[in-house]
Amino acid sequence: MKALIPALLLAIVSVGTVFAKGGPAINEKCPVDGTTVRIIYRVFTDAGTVAFCCVDCMETYKANPSRYTVTPKPPGK
Repeated sequence: MKALIPALLLAIVSVGTVFAKGGPAINEKCPVDGTTVRIIYRVFTDAGTVAFCCVDCMETYKANPSRYTVTPKPPGK
């Protein structure tokens, strides 16, 4: 049990670091297919963190980002 606690703490810190890297997503809807995004699928851009609904949309966007328009969240959200 004592060995489990440090491992859990390390996992929590690691997850927090990953999600803190790019900040919150700048969009609510996937730029590829328009559905609600999930923050685990994201790309870091100069404009901010762009989130996607799935890994397929994320890979599609990364292959040709200029083809898709990222609609930012309204202010205050």
